[in-house]
Amino acid sequence: MPKRDIEDFISHWKGATAPEQSISQQFLCELCELLDVPQPGNQRDGSYTFEFHVAELQDDGTTKDRRIDLYKRASLILESKKFQEKVAEQSDLELAAEQMGAVARRKKIAAPVRDTDRWDDAMLKAFIQARDYVRALPPSEPAPPFLLVVDVGHVIEIRADFSLTGRAYQPFPDPLTYRIQLDQLRDEKIRKQLKQIWTDPLALDPSKRSAEVTREVAKHLAELAKSFEKKHSPKIVAEFLTRCLFCMFAEDVGLLPNGDGKPGFTALLNSLPTNGEGFETMLR
Repeated sequence: MPKRDIEDFISHWKGATAPEQSISQQFLCELCELLDVPQPGNQRDGSYTFEFHVAELQDDGTTKDRRIDLYKRASLILESKKFQEKVAEQSDLELAAEQMGAVARRKKIAAPVRDTDRWDDAMLKAFIQARDYVRALPPSEPAPPFLLVVDVGHVIEIRADFSLTGRAYQPFPDPLTYRIQLDQLRDEKIRKQLKQIWTDPLALDPSKRSAEVTREVAKHLAELAKSFEKKHSPKIVAEFLTRCLFCMFAEDVGLLPNGDGKPGFTALLNSLPTNGEGFETMLR
């Protein structure tokens, strides 16, 4: 089958109605194609595969054989589910008919409907299941930095633990955007992020990016300080730059005006000519 383009992928999987067992692996294979990452199952050592076997320790000390839906060593554990789509609002007649049908009632209770409280609970339960798989990995297998929960054709939830202890998975990149809706795969940035989870997961560690930014800023400040020290003492230069940094911080946290038509420290700097003429007067 030829690779689907993004629109075909979204339209096909949004309408998928088959049960999880019959379509989960196909969905994940096509997702890998879309992200331009390797397919699972080609590694002889089982480092990237469907149905990775683990022995889960039970409360009574025995073990239970379990299978991880998708496993990639040192990258991710993925748990796949398929829930019901929300249906249109029912008429009074339809509601009355449903109340008379015991089978219909049992079916409604059995399967969570998407974007409801029960669906949220089911997705959380799937995450807990994936987290338990981390603890059941053989000692030779490192804790992966990412746990993914997929509701096929609907959403991908992402959680990360960059400590690599397998004990502190949190929504990634934050609690507001850790759920990727299928339609959001049109966004190239989101596809790039998902691809990195497969190919270079630790590059997404925000602490590494912060360290890079800090080093870059420190380099610029050092160059700036050297230029000032040609005419001023190091002590005065250090105090001046510290005050400038504090003013920028104060803007960021709302202690000083920043935008909305109000004059602020950064706006003052941007309004000056490149030679800085008038800076002292305006600052005073």
